[in-house]
Amino acid sequence: MFLTAVYYLLLIVFNLYIAICLLTLLGLLYYKIRIESVKGVCKSNARLDGKIALVTGGNQGIGLETARELAARGARVIIACRGAEKSAEAIQDIVATTGNKQVEYMHLDLSKFSSIRKFAADFNNIYDRLDILVNNAGRGGDKPKYTVDGIDFVMQVNYFGPFLLTKLLTEKLIASKPSRIVIVSSILHFFGNINVDTLDKIVGHSLKAMFYNYNNSKLCGVLWAKALAKKLPEEISVNSLHPGLVRTNIFNKLPPWFRKVFMFLCDLLNFKTPKEGAQTVVHLCVAEEVQNVRGKYFSECCEVKHKGLANNEDLVERVWNKSVELTS
Repeated sequence: MFLTAVYYLLLIVFNLYIAICLLTLLGLLYYKIRIESVKGVCKSNARLDGKIALVTGGNQGIGLETARELAARGARVIIACRGAEKSAEAIQDIVATTGNKQVEYMHLDLSKFSSIRKFAADFNNIYDRLDILVNNAGRGGDKPKYTVDGIDFVMQVNYFGPFLLTKLLTEKLIASKPSRIVIVSSILHFFGNINVDTLDKIVGHSLKAMFYNYNNSKLCGVLWAKALAKKLPEEISVNSLHPGLVRTNIFNKLPPWFRKVFMFLCDLLNFKTPKEGAQTVVHLCVAEEVQNVRGKYFSECCEVKHKGLANNEDLVERVWNKSVELTS
């Protein structure tokens, strides 16, 4: 009886594994065929000489390619990340490929409000302007845990941390207007389901919480762009975006079996390279036609529809107020 029970349990687990793989494959196939059939490319040739750009998570993936492109256009680029060694390698790479030596590193840990406050104080003391702020850094697939500030780790790194950082740099952005704020969200924001009262909490069992808070963090990014568009001067462009399906290491913390399936599908479906994934980010940083566009959501370098819930002005305001409360 015991062996029979074990056999059926393993069979159920195996079938669940196959079902998850098939559903993931079908979902990705639908996305590639219906939504990402054409990869958008930033067509602007705008130069950024004399301007200062800050890119969080700029030492790898989409952030690295964004920093490279902004440097290639003449900007002074500050890479804000945790890893000094990897950032040094990234800077060496950017300088070698662009010829722009104005690329610098500053330590920033978005999972600690104390680190964010120190970073902002140092930045405000060192630099006299901030023309472009790219809130790119993010995490996904991490096991649910709380930060030292008592907030769900993924929610803090992906949303509350960037929220605080932007708030502390707002005066520099206003002083440098016309300036831009770019928020890297995701199409997964469509699966977000926000409860303002538990916005900072771990909700549900481990696997559910892992995806639940990632999706919510990306929905918060869309809501946040809308709130900033209402609260900041008109000369500050602020928008969110979906970079596309990009093969990066953001989901390295996923369970090994699921990560193997995910990486296999990345190859099978020709996921974007980080350079391709950075195109919409760069578009929002430099394109002349979006300087006066505010509170919108972009994909493939074009404005697209976001989740309808983000049009709820009451929700936008309540999430804003909760965010101010938690980061004060």
